[in-house]
Amino acid sequence: MLRYMKISLISLVSTSFLAGSVQADCPVGDLNRDCKVNLFDFASLAENWLQEEPNLPLGSVVINEVMAHSHAEAPDWIELYNTTGSTIDISRWYLSDSDSPLTKYKIPNGTTIPAYGYIVFYEDEHFGTAFKLSENGETVYLSFSDVNVVPKHICDDRKFDASETGVSFGLYTTSTGDVKFVAMDSNTPGQPNAYPKVGPIVISEIMYNHLTYGTNGEYIELHNIENNSVPLWVCDPCIAEDINWKLTEGPNFTFPPYTTIPANGYLIVAKDPENFSDRYGDPGVQVLGPFEDDTKLSNAGENVEISMPGDLDPCDPNIRYYIRIDNVKYSDGGQHEDFPGLDPWPRDADGGGDGYSLIRKDPNLYGDDVNNWEADEPSPGE
Repeated sequence: MLRYMKISLISLVSTSFLAGSVQADCPVGDLNRDCKVNLFDFASLAENWLQEEPNLPLGSVVINEVMAHSHAEAPDWIELYNTTGSTIDISRWYLSDSDSPLTKYKIPNGTTIPAYGYIVFYEDEHFGTAFKLSENGETVYLSFSDVNVVPKHICDDRKFDASETGVSFGLYTTSTGDVKFVAMDSNTPGQPNAYPKVGPIVISEIMYNHLTYGTNGEYIELHNIENNSVPLWVCDPCIAEDINWKLTEGPNFTFPPYTTIPANGYLIVAKDPENFSDRYGDPGVQVLGPFEDDTKLSNAGENVEISMPGDLDPCDPNIRYYIRIDNVKYSDGGQHEDFPGLDPWPRDADGGGDGYSLIRKDPNLYGDDVNNWEADEPSPGE
């Protein structure tokens, strides 16, 4: 009997080793990473048997808010939120900025999140020796692992883009239930998230399918919602050069040097400025264009995005990151992959009426939400 138990335990230790991770030079069966196979490894195996994996539905704990661009004025941080009505023990969970490995930072034993509560991990106190968050954007992972440091699954992951100094990214749910991870109006570590950051420049009108003029009738209207003029360029002292804002998704367009939108003013970017003038006359605002590289707005829907210049890539000075200022992912009101049921976008903007456009209802509210858009007669520059 004892001989049978011994063989079984050795078999179990070997099996556990195959699922675990050990140092390359250590013998097979070393579970506690002391490079020896002894009774302590059996104790580690027993502990693994006794500890149960959390039987939690996906989304029980989420990455709720991330600060990745503090510039040493304060530490970067990652906030987790418990979406359930019960306290959750996250002792054997991990944070990482990479899916390989997922186990860069182990959350300390005894760490719990109260029901509908928050917990914040700071770079200087917690994960800073394991990884750093990039102000140029990356993905943060939350995973669960057993005592052998073998990730069982990714509990949550959140991708974020380049960020402005002191601006966090957080979860926001739109009117259609779509969950976004976007720049926040204010930072709220340990508290419910603020509203998304809106402005200073917003996309206020999109003409993507003109009934008469087709592609040549396309334009995008931008609106400055602030009481101060906003320059669409920044000075980069590192290269002693001015860098201009861009339309980074949808049509390609780089704003000319020293382009500025006056306080509470508008600006038009047209596919064909001459055609635009023939159709609408002088709107009393700047009309720029044409779209670059023969790009155009999709009649089926796409993401339109305006961005300001961010930092150069620290490893490649030929790569510059851009910070999203505003975007809207519109659709044509027909069947679209983002809407498995009824597409909620207004169909009249898709060549309907006398050349209807998509018009933003309230420029001060979040833009990437169908609830803030309607189809109506075009009103560029108003």
